[in-house]
Amino acid sequence: MKLVGPKKDLDIAASEIEKMKQTTNFMEFQEAWENFLFRIERAWELTERTLRAENGFEKWHKPYTDLRKKDPLLVFLKQARNSEMHSISSTVAKPLKMVLTDKTGRGLNVNSVSSQLNDGALTININTSDLFPHVDLNIIPSDPELVKFKNRGEWYSPPKRHLRKQIIDCHPISIAELGCTFYRAYVTEAEVWSQN
Repeated sequence: MKLVGPKKDLDIAASEIEKMKQTTNFMEFQEAWENFLFRIERAWELTERTLRAENGFEKWHKPYTDLRKKDPLLVFLKQARNSEMHSISSTVAKPLKMVLTDKTGRGLNVNSVSSQLNDGALTININTSDLFPHVDLNIIPSDPELVKFKNRGEWYSPPKRHLRKQIIDCHPISIAELGCTFYRAYVTEAEVWSQN
């Protein structure tokens, strides 16, 4: 029963994953992601602090510490928490995706497309050789996704592997579920170890 705090944090982390699944508002999604990151890191730290003084803990704990330094998913989650909590840069985004369609059926020769966001207004400049282009621009709904971020001078890309297995689904919710599973197993194993 020493690890009540870490277990509570992991329960809250799991509830944040459920919030991510249910919301359609990106700001709410991002807040739940940040809360999830905070809770799993705190579960790790509380477990470590609670058991650190016990005889043999360092030996038992070392493989987990090493894994957190090498496993791409665990490294990403730890550094994402640091980045989000210290307002360095966001680790999740909802990209704006647009489709440009020629309405004439002749085809459109586009040389370049640029965009600019000013005071909440998006301006799109299309450089084309057509004198009078007839186009439709449609915004396509997109899902949140993990983004590459920089923390303390080092870049971290969304993970492709976890526990030596390829990650098939890189959606933030799937990554969060994998992380929560790992940290729950860690706390459970730490509790079993401390009772022996």
